Amino acid sequence: MTHDITDMTHAQFSTWLVPIIGLPFFESRERFVVLLAENADRDALELELQEFYEGYCGLAFELEEPEESLLSILRTSDIFAPLQKRVAAVETVRKTSPAGRIARRMSDRPLITDPQPEIKVTALPDDEFRALMETLVNWELFAARAQVVKLQKMVPSVELTAQLKSAFLEFFVCYVELEQFLEDYYYDPDEGLELRPEVAERLERSVAEVEAGTAELISLEEVAKELGVKLKCTR
Repeated sequence: MTHDITDMTHAQFSTWLVPIIGLPFFESRERFVVLLAENADRDALELELQEFYEGYCGLAFELEEPEESLLSILRTSDIFAPLQKRVAAVETVRKTSPAGRIARRMSDRPLITDPQPEIKVTALPDDEFRALMETLVNWELFAARAQVVKLQKMVPSVELTAQLKSAFLEFFVCYVELEQFLEDYYYDPDEGLELRPEVAERLERSVAEVEAGTAELISLEEVAKELGVKLKCTR
C-alpha cells in the first residue's frame, strides 16, 4: 500500500486514515481522563495504563511504515516549516535508534546498544506517577486527532482536503514528540503477571530447541486453527 498522501483524493485519504485515528488507544485515553478527574486510586490508573500503552504501541505500529514518507513530505515543503522545526528538535535530542524503538515496543525492552531508560514507571511515587499520567492524557496529540476527525466529517472540497492532510501531519508530529518523550521511561505492561511454572518450563524448552535447530516450528495459521481463532489482517 502506498503511503504517499500527497496525491490522495479526500475519499482515499479518509479511508487511509481510518486504521490510525480509529484505534482503541483514543478510547483508552478518554477513560483515563475520567479516572484522573475522579481521583481514582493507583490500582485503577495502572490497570488503564496497560490498555493505554498497548494502544500507543498499536498507533506506533500503524505509523511505522508511512513514517519516512510523512517526514519526506514535511521536509520538502516550506509551508510545514513550523512542523519541520519540531521534528528537528526531536531528532536533536533523540537517544534511540529506529530499530531500538521498534524492539522496545515489541518486547518492552530497548536494544542493549541504545541508552537504557532511566525512569521505571511502576516505581514512581504516587504523586509523580499521577503527574506523568496527566501529562500523557493531555498530550497535544489528542487535540490534533480531534481536529482531524472534525475535518474528516465535513463536506469534501479541494481546500478541505489540504486542511485535512495538514491537520494529520500536525497529528503525526505530535506522535513523534510523544515517542521521544517516552524514551526516558521504562514500562512493561506485563510486569507482575504470574507465569505458571509449567508454562515457563515449556517456554525455556522451546527456546532451547529453536537455538539447537531441533524445534518443529508451527505456523500461525495452525496455531489459530488449534485455538479456534480466526486470523484477521490488521493492514
